[in-house]
Amino acid sequence: MSGQKRRKTKYTGVYFNETTKKYDVKYNYKVYNPLTKKNDYKSKWIYNIATITEARSELSNLQANGFKSSDKDITLSGAFDLWKIKAGGQDYSPVTIDNTSQHMNMIYQFLPADTKIKDISEDVYYKFCSDVRSHGYSDETIRSINATFRKLINLCYKRKLISENILNYVDNIRTRSKEDYRTISKEEFDEIDNYLKNNSFYRLGVNCYPKYRLLVNILYYTGIRVGECLALTYNDLEEFDYYRKSDEKSVVISPSSQLSNEKHLRGWRLVVDKAYVSDIKLTKDPKNFKHRKIPLSPAPTRLFMRIKQEHILGGGNLDERIFSQTHGAVNMMIGNVCKKLKLPEYNCHEFRHTFISNLISKGVPLPIVEKVSGDTQETILKRYSHMFESDEMMILNVLSEL
Repeated sequence: MSGQKRRKTKYTGVYFNETTKKYDVKYNYKVYNPLTKKNDYKSKWIYNIATITEARSELSNLQANGFKSSDKDITLSGAFDLWKIKAGGQDYSPVTIDNTSQHMNMIYQFLPADTKIKDISEDVYYKFCSDVRSHGYSDETIRSINATFRKLINLCYKRKLISENILNYVDNIRTRSKEDYRTISKEEFDEIDNYLKNNSFYRLGVNCYPKYRLLVNILYYTGIRVGECLALTYNDLEEFDYYRKSDEKSVVISPSSQLSNEKHLRGWRLVVDKAYVSDIKLTKDPKNFKHRKIPLSPAPTRLFMRIKQEHILGGGNLDERIFSQTHGAVNMMIGNVCKKLKLPEYNCHEFRHTFISNLISKGVPLPIVEKVSGDTQETILKRYSHMFESDEMMILNVLSEL
């Protein structure tokens, strides 16, 4: 509010505005800039306060709510900027930088970008770990988010931007190792599928189980990550047609096992090119930037075609997301169904683990597993090393015959 005349009062930061005949409060503070490695001096004004008592109270609120800063008040976003400078200097790969950016977007869901690193206490860290876990992320994603969070704190401590490193004494977040992951048998999956088929769960007058049934079928038969599944739109399931001999449009039918044996192969596949983070943001790319197309088996295809038809008849847009649930809601639903069926309480990631394990056990070549799973061969070998023991025996048998 420039052009107005103010005069000081006996209280620092409180001014009497002679134009409005009211009081204005000015609070000066500083924010550490990791690019210049200096403090940026800023101020915050509150205008048109009726009495000087109220003005003093507003000033106290500003101070109590964290504007008062020490010499180097670096925030989460500031620490990330500092890390990006280091990443550029150390020639980190673009994939590493982009993955870290995606992890930061996930972190900001639980801790605001302007959170000061010095204010992250032991309790704040444990609350952060709890919130991340309850969101429904896979253990792999939790580890990645946590690793990004910890490396920012360690960087700030190393640069002497915080006087104490809480990571020296807090317990690290616990996630399961590869040996702890379980696979879902076909019999167990059929139990889950039949339960969702034969029961109802209404929310806002709509039975949610048909879409949940489609969702668990997609997870089981394609192995995509739950975030990738929640990002799917109706247009992300597309028809394919191999060995077509003419341009004539063939009749669209649901694939069957008999059809898959025909030379002229037709069917449906899933297009994976994004992953759901929250209602605010859909990530631009899936993990590792692996866009892929995965053929669909008949079961999820038939379910999808029915749900798509109902969506169209209801005036829906094919660009809309199929599933409106969150990560946590899906994990909770799967856990509740497993409880009722007296099965182990499986989570979303174990559907993916099952899919990849099934491909490996059936002898699908590693490059193809990589292509449909979106994981790197290095990650697959590391996590499923126990399943490649037969390959080692194959090599030894060949060598013994040389």
